[in-house]
Amino acid sequence: MQEVLSLFQDGFPDFRMLGFWGMGGIGKTTLADAIYHHVSNGFQSCYFLANVREHDERRELFNLRQKFHSTILEDENLSISTPTIGSGFLKDRLSKKKVLIVCDDVSKLSQFEFLFGGIDRFGPGSRVIVTTRNKQVLIQCGIDLDRIYEVEELDEDESVQLFCQRAFKSSHPIEYQLELSKMVLSVANGNLLAIRLIGSSLCGKTKSYQQSEVKKLKQVPKQDIQEVLKWSFDGLDCEEKEMFLDIACFFKGEDRDYVTRIMDACYVSAHSGIENLIDKSLISVSQNQIAMHDLLQQMGWNIVRDESPLNPEKRSRLWIPEDSYVVLTKNNGTETLTGIALDMSELPKLELDPTAFMKMRKLRFLNFYNSCGRILLFKGLLSFPEKLRYLYWEGYPSRSLPTKFDLRYLVELNMRESHLKQLWEGKQDLVNLKVINLSFSRNLVRIPDLSSATNLEIIELMGCSNLRELPSSLQHLEKLTYLNFYLCQNLRSLPSFYKATSLTKLELSDCSNLCSFPEILDTMERLRNLDLNGTALKKLPSSIDNLIGLQNLILYNCENLVCLPDSLYKLKSLERFTIQGCSRLEIFPEILETMERLTSLNLSKTALKELPSSIDNLIGLEDLRLNNCENLVCLPGSLYKLKSLESFDLEGCSRLEIFPEILETMERLSFLDLSRTALKELPSSIDNLIVL
Repeated sequence: MQEVLSLFQDGFPDFRMLGFWGMGGIGKTTLADAIYHHVSNGFQSCYFLANVREHDERRELFNLRQKFHSTILEDENLSISTPTIGSGFLKDRLSKKKVLIVCDDVSKLSQFEFLFGGIDRFGPGSRVIVTTRNKQVLIQCGIDLDRIYEVEELDEDESVQLFCQRAFKSSHPIEYQLELSKMVLSVANGNLLAIRLIGSSLCGKTKSYQQSEVKKLKQVPKQDIQEVLKWSFDGLDCEEKEMFLDIACFFKGEDRDYVTRIMDACYVSAHSGIENLIDKSLISVSQNQIAMHDLLQQMGWNIVRDESPLNPEKRSRLWIPEDSYVVLTKNNGTETLTGIALDMSELPKLELDPTAFMKMRKLRFLNFYNSCGRILLFKGLLSFPEKLRYLYWEGYPSRSLPTKFDLRYLVELNMRESHLKQLWEGKQDLVNLKVINLSFSRNLVRIPDLSSATNLEIIELMGCSNLRELPSSLQHLEKLTYLNFYLCQNLRSLPSFYKATSLTKLELSDCSNLCSFPEILDTMERLRNLDLNGTALKKLPSSIDNLIGLQNLILYNCENLVCLPDSLYKLKSLERFTIQGCSRLEIFPEILETMERLTSLNLSKTALKELPSSIDNLIGLEDLRLNNCENLVCLPGSLYKLKSLESFDLEGCSRLEIFPEILETMERLSFLDLSRTALKELPSSIDNLIVL
């Protein structure tokens, strides 16, 4: 690493780009990660763009770029939809920031250009590291040859040290361990991934087991890295093998919680199985996403292909679009199939036979994506397989699910942009169902009785613009954590939901016909976020104070809102409160007790004439916005008691003529905007704003 650090030259004021290249599994990402964590404290902003090639292949490069830009610019609401950063303001901000960026596994110049498009320069001392298997990519990115580092195979000492750390948790091997190391290294040939895998597989085993396994490994032809990796796979138990193949074919790059949820419904020991795959270095977890080296993924694919090289319908899993398409077109799927993924973006339209899934009795995982208007059911569909755990069908073309479909094993139902008008008639056994996502199913009118879905955690109905009512059974779902009704423009009322005690987020933004909010008849400790942006609410219930865990309350552009409950001050956990654009709101209630946690209060574009003197009970307030409050005529004399205030915006308060005296020093207020107010002078005590 010292050689690379000499190229890095942290502390020099110029901007530098470095490149790492080498074969797969050699340790490029590991090296970049080590450098990143070693030097990151010396930079203002840092970001690790992991698995760039994979994001590109999955058409997720845009989302990666959004996260990158918002993090590096420290603006979580930033959205840049154009191919380049055109804003001079944003470019100027970037040119002044000392940043550290790793762009990992870049396979072509266009990926780099998309992620960095329009960025002319970063601040002095900034560093960008690019890793790739293709040296030409680094040259095309404009990296000087003397700043390109070839990551080579580990030498003997490095290999022994890594293997012993993995296999024996020791950097000082005894004679027996050293002998075993040399036997292993003659096969691994300095490949970091292979050494790590073999060492992890032998860790914690008996001496006789280790010796026996290494003898097997010695049978692998030299230089055949795929066979070395296969040896590690062969050491798994039956369930772990199945889970590894599922991840290789369907779940690489997915959220760990989501993968665990699906696996848990398919296997007896899903949690421990995933942990074992991590311990044996067959998968890893980064930012809660399941990661797998592409050499290991290729090995998994080869294992599944070898089940039936010439007849894909006889394999256990189908993930290559052309294979899935052919099997479904010919309607010759078999009961050996356990999972199908089909990306329709590059394929002609597909008409399914009503019996398309009848022979696939063991199918657990079905994923049709980029399929809106491309998969047709002219003759309907008789049923889905009974053992189905995960059903994702983007643009499902029928008005309802098949009447013979038994949902008792289903864990996740995801039919975004479907043509569904209703899901089913009557009751279903939904004991395993945890997620329903019918977002942008614009024909959906109602949701059926969900009282049997006692394990349901997430309901997403965003953009279901014709949804008129919700079932009263929602209030009995005690494991619900997330409800999203964003843009349900015909939704007029809500059932009581105070018994949904696990609820953490309720999204009702732009439910433009929602006129009332139900009473909260008991305390709800876990609800953290409540978004009522753009609703037709005139008021909130006084029982809102039962939301004792509420941290974020949004009432943005609620143009009918005329009053706030007097009990507002009892929301002791509240951190952010947004009432911007509530143009009929004239009075802000008294704050009768201290609210220590409220840091942001946005009252912009309201009809407020004044603030209560008890505003000083907001002792933790950092950001206060009253811009464009055109009726505001005075500010409370107690304003100076807001000792935590850092930013105060009064721009456009055109009737405000007097600014109150600052009777004590305010050590944190660094931003004060008084533009377009009616102020004629500032008080002499303005000098108490000592950091302005």
